[in-house]
Amino acid sequence: MMLLNIREPLEGRTPLWKVFWVYGFAANFVYALIGLAIPVTSPVPLRLYLLLGFILGMYQLAALWQCAFNCRTRSTGLFIRASVIASLLFAPVFIYLIVTLPLSLEF
Repeated sequence: MMLLNIREPLEGRTPLWKVFWVYGFAANFVYALIGLAIPVTSPVPLRLYLLLGFILGMYQLAALWQCAFNCRTRSTGLFIRASVIASLLFAPVFIYLIVTLPLSLEF
C-alpha cells in the first residue's frame, strides 16, 4: 500500500493543507536532501537534479491548482490560483537556467 497517492491531488480530491505541507514542503525537503548528495562540479548530475526539480515543481503547481478551493475560504483559493499563475510565468526562466547553468560552472 502506498503511503501517498500521487494522483489524488491531481484529481482535486486532497485538502489544500495536505497539498501544501505534504506534497509541497515535505517533498521539497526530501528534494533538498537529495541535492546535498549531488556533485555540483559535474554538469550531468546537476542537470538531472534540476530537471527532477522542474518536474516536482510542475506537479506541485498542478496539485495546488486542482485543490485550491479545498479550503475554508474562497479568497484563499483565489490567492493560490493567482500564485500558481505567477509561478508558471517564471517557468521559462527556470528552463533557461537548466539549459545554461551547467555551462557557467566551468571556471
